[in-house]
Amino acid sequence: MDGKGQMDPSGFDLKVVGIVGGAKRNGNTVKLVEEVMAGAKEVGHETVLFKLVDMNIGHLCDRDGDVSFPEDDFEKIKPHIESMSALVLGAPIWYDCVDSRSLTFITRLLYYNISYSEENNAKWPKKAKAVNVITYQRDDMHFYDHILDWLEHIWKWYGMTSIVGLVAEGTGSRPIERRIDLLNSAREIGRKL
Repeated sequence: MDGKGQMDPSGFDLKVVGIVGGAKRNGNTVKLVEEVMAGAKEVGHETVLFKLVDMNIGHLCDRDGDVSFPEDDFEKIKPHIESMSALVLGAPIWYDCVDSRSLTFITRLLYYNISYSEENNAKWPKKAKAVNVITYQRDDMHFYDHILDWLEHIWKWYGMTSIVGLVAEGTGSRPIERRIDLLNSAREIGRKL
């Protein structure tokens, strides 16, 4: 809806962009992000999902002391980022950090950092919402709270609001498809975007 309570001319209330890291195309992280996206779609939001395993997202380069960006599939994501109302990032935790694909994606967001480019920073949708979905095998639900804090700090730096964390611990012994309460929570988060 616009500021006057009118629906966007596209017919959707919001555009929700999902980004999933990790190496599995249908793993626990994907399933949870898909539930968030399904909840968003239920209430009329446009949804777009990118699985980084199916994309070529390269690393930042150094050319003569300046940061440069490779020409790769990040170009396909950029227009969606620039028109999003919410971002759902799904990252499995490996070796006590987000997986390498998620980390590369986050690093590539330097493109929108004001310290890199004021012009590009202006393209980042301010006040967009963020949902951080993390999955891991440890059984302690708070073991990786510091990663959620780190992600929240990044999104606040970009001016995002309503930052929500969704944790799926113990996924090795308790896969997502058996955890109806967690799937319901993910869908409800999507509905509330």
